[in-house]
Amino acid sequence: MIMKKQGLHNPAVVALATSKEGQNAINSTIQRANTTVNVTASIVKGVLKTGFFLGVGYFAYTKIFNGFSTLTENKKEKPSNISSGMAKNKAEAIFSAMYGLGSGFKAVKQNLIGVNYNGFVRIYNAFGQRKGINPLSKKMTLTQWFIDQFSPSELIELRFIIPHFF
Repeated sequence: MIMKKQGLHNPAVVALATSKEGQNAINSTIQRANTTVNVTASIVKGVLKTGFFLGVGYFAYTKIFNGFSTLTENKKEKPSNISSGMAKNKAEAIFSAMYGLGSGFKAVKQNLIGVNYNGFVRIYNAFGQRKGINPLSKKMTLTQWFIDQFSPSELIELRFIIPHFF
């Protein structure tokens, strides 16, 4: 068995590596590698900073505005058949009916009968997001309250009253 020694075996390569030109070539390669590492590090820092600021912005948005977006009335549908004040009153009545024990389905249904699509949009916006009786519960929109409070058969009844909404 013949064992080969590790290392440079070509005397020309050793001579080139130890010469001034060889040292310059090695140094320029090392500088390019360092530059690449620095550029990569700065890109990673930029991505991390951007991610951090987007995360803080999203957190602030959800805490300040609770992530609630109002709906705009649909111009293709008939204009709202209730005023903004009436929508606020209906939103309060619906919330009072659902708040606490029981679902208050009959009162909710009574408040929605005769309201058209854009009228429901006004009630939805007036309702906003509200918390339930449980202090650990999260804030919910009107339609989220409906889904949380009512059975599937009750939801079907509400869908007949306000079609194409939830």
